Amino acid sequence: MEKPAPKITVTTRDAAELFLYDVAETVEKSYPIWERRLATFLDDTPLSLEDKRGLLEAHPLRYYFYAAIVAMEAAKIRTLYQDDLAEDILADINENIDAVADRSDRLVSDLVFDIMQRVRISDSDDTKKSHDIVMKRISELLHIHTLEETQELAKDIVFKQDMAQPIAASMRHWWKGFKSCRQLAQTVPAQTLPPVTRVEAVRTYKIASTL
Repeated sequence: MEKPAPKITVTTRDAAELFLYDVAETVEKSYPIWERRLATFLDDTPLSLEDKRGLLEAHPLRYYFYAAIVAMEAAKIRTLYQDDLAEDILADINENIDAVADRSDRLVSDLVFDIMQRVRISDSDDTKKSHDIVMKRISELLHIHTLEETQELAKDIVFKQDMAQPIAASMRHWWKGFKSCRQLAQTVPAQTLPPVTRVEAVRTYKIASTL
């Protein structure tokens, strides 16, 4: 019987970057669906056309969506890896995510870890799904719960389900799939790694989109 091929070793930094770029690619496909649904639901509220446009344009929705997908998957890391590796992966995600998202501020990274905390707190409650928690947080950022014209929408079960579905379906079990075919090594301090080498490593270890 043939022995399985040894797993390729990847640094936590390269794994984090690969994960973030894979999420970015997924968001390009699934975000437009989510955005159109949101616009359609807002069309059915008493919001004027101008107020609706103002609401959508005032918020960096694509970044909210990206942060949501990253957070949902990153929340699973501590259940898959020993503490030191898990902390290194999360630190590398925190360090790189805003650059990958092309943000000069910390909007995305702050939102990722805010959502992760909310998902972790809800883990003991089987009635709460992580994608529902994520959508609730995005609704709060959009003030859907507090605006008089959208308060009823915030209570609408169909709205909650339809808006959470693209989030839930965007990327599932990335880190579980990664762990099945790659093993992690703690990252060498960044200053000793030539930048080109790290970028090439991320490309070399690209995982099939079926994961």
